Parts: sequence; C-alpha cells; structure tokens
Amino acid sequence: MPKKKSKQKKKAKRERQEQQRQRIENLIQEKKESKQRKKERKQKNRKNRKNSDIEFKEELLKLGYYIREVQGDGNCLFRSVSEQIEETQNNFEKYRKITTDYMEEHKEEFQPFIEDDITIDDYIKSMKEDKEWGGNLEIYALSMALHANFYVYIHNHPMYVVKNFDDPKKNIMLTYHDGKHYNSLRKLEEKKEGEDYINNNNDYSDSEDNEESDEDVDPHLNDVNKLIQSVKSLNI
Repeated sequence: MPKKKSKQKKKAKRERQEQQRQRIENLIQEKKESKQRKKERKQKNRKNRKNSDIEFKEELLKLGYYIREVQGDGNCLFRSVSEQIEETQNNFEKYRKITTDYMEEHKEEFQPFIEDDITIDDYIKSMKEDKEWGGNLEIYALSMALHANFYVYIHNHPMYVVKNFDDPKKNIMLTYHDGKHYNSLRKLEEKKEGEDYINNNNDYSDSEDNEESDEDVDPHLNDVNKLIQSVKSLNI
C-alpha cells in the first residue's frame, strides 16, 4: 500500500512539473510573439511617420518654407531656438539657461501650471539639466526673455502661436513633430548649399519615454522571467 501511494505521489509530481514546463513554454512563446508584434508595429509607425513628415515638408515648401533639422537628444527646443537666432544649434545650453533664469525671476507666473506634486523650484532645477525636454512653458519663458514671438507649425493641426509683443525683436519659427520634437523653420531663400529638405533619416527620438517596454505591450507577461527561473528548481 505505501508503495502504491509513493508511485501516485511521484506521478502527481511529474504531472505538476510537466504543467509548469508547459506553462513556461507557452509564456516564452507569447513573449516572442509579443516582441515580434512590437517590432512590426514600430516598423509600421516609423514608415507612417516618415510618410507624414515628407507630406508636411512638401506642404511647407508650397508656403515658401523648409525645415532645418536639429539633433533629437532632449535639447531640441533650445537647439531650434539657437539655430533660429544664431544659425547654429550648438549654443542650446545658452538658451536653456536664458529659459531657467527667466523662470527663476518670475516663479509666480509658472507656479499655477506646475503639477501639484512638484514645486516650481524642483521643476526649474530639473529643467536646468541637459536633455530635459522643453515644452510650452519654456516657449513662453523664451518668448518673454528674448522679446520674441513664437510660431510653431504642426502637421494637420492649427499653428501654435505665442505672441506677446506687437514689436518683437524676433519672430521665431519652429515645427513640431510626433508630439516630441522641435525643428527650426526657414524661408527657402535661406537654404544653404547641399541641404536636403525633403529626404532625411531623423526619427525624432527626443522623448526618452517613447520606447515601449514589454510590460506596456503585454502586462500579463511580467512574471515570465520568474517562471523561467523557477524551472531550475524542478527536480526532474
């Protein structure tokens, strides 16, 4: 009788182990398929963005403008403003400082627009960091500090205008792409020799959080690595 029970226990153990193996294999396969879907989605999105970007550029050409692209590294707003004013994107740190200096001197103007869980001082401290992405608040600060109006062209959307002055020292013209990247907008007569203003390989990777994680794609796969590790503990 004890031998029979022992055999039954061993059989039940093997069945549990086999079920565990099968579950792990299924999850591994799901994860592979998930990664493949993610890769295909990225390729499709990249192709759609490229086509949309070319269409945007062609529309701007008809209006007599072209895009002078800047590096996508989180500093694109400040690079674009630097390019607009000095015809080089390399002085972006100067314009980041101009922005944060104005914010520090006029904290009361910005505090109402800062999220409740962060202070204006913390926000400014963060904005001083290299590659910290700038947006509408920073455009407003730059407008006031530089005595300039901003005109931001967005494909298939109304133009974003920050017009604080009737007699600006400068009208700054930008383009905005994919909800994450700014470029400098120039008149066609300002085109430099050799500039290709239609074809480019810029994927506008400014935003550090624009990459999906595996968890974003398939939340139920969060424990797959733990399950894979657990197979090592199976005594087979």
